[in-house]
Amino acid sequence: MLNALNYFQFFIIGICIGSFLNVIVYRFQKNFSIIKPRSFCPKCKKQLTWRENIPLVSYFIQGGKCRGCSESISIRYPLVELITGTLFIFFAYSSPTFYNFSQNPFLITFFSWLFLSLLICISLIDMDSFWIPQGLINFGFVFGILGLIYLDILKEQSIDFSLTAIGLTTAAISFLIFESLRHFAKYIFKKDALGKGDSKLIAMLALWLGPMGTLLMVGLSYIFAAAYCFLGLSMNFLRLRQAIPFAPFLSLGGLVVWLLGNKFIMEKILHI
Repeated sequence: MLNALNYFQFFIIGICIGSFLNVIVYRFQKNFSIIKPRSFCPKCKKQLTWRENIPLVSYFIQGGKCRGCSESISIRYPLVELITGTLFIFFAYSSPTFYNFSQNPFLITFFSWLFLSLLICISLIDMDSFWIPQGLINFGFVFGILGLIYLDILKEQSIDFSLTAIGLTTAAISFLIFESLRHFAKYIFKKDALGKGDSKLIAMLALWLGPMGTLLMVGLSYIFAAAYCFLGLSMNFLRLRQAIPFAPFLSLGGLVVWLLGNKFIMEKILHI
């Protein structure tokens, strides 16, 4: 039975992970090591003390400014920490339909948090630079396959077929379909309408979500993207034909499917 202390612990773990995700997002785009050197101000390069690295707290203690150069610190840093901490509470002990460690709450929490953290990183990098790092896709595939192999070995789900084989097959088919669509759209519109990184991300998500989860994820992603474009055009923060990153919508669709499960989405939301 979860209590307030559990939720607080999940939140603290989440904001600490969120702080590290900020490091990954920045350093991946600069081609820096994510391990060393120590955290530093991206403007004056001053290395940060441990007091300046406390998630959420240090930003407000410093008044949102670097102590070395007094330049403003992006509000995105504490926002990512806050959002990650909050989502860690919701994703603890979640029960995805396909990737389900039903008898091991520690493992389902570990893989849920890993899945969430990976998609936050990919989304933020794509928002910044329209780029999905191959290293993060590879990371998702490696841990996705390891988790499915574990499920197959222990047979925690009463099934007679290999989840690893299903996951890999779904990933391969998804990649081929969206790569074909990407090339077809490029031929018709004479420019890229979907990036190759998006096809790889869809394949990685398909590995984690399974066949039905992948269909739901793709459908939800396009709904979220269409809603964003409609609002953007209506409120004039988007222009017609303006390119937008698609990874955040794919990630959001994947996270909704992971958190709520296929059956809940189909019966309670889509009424299928």
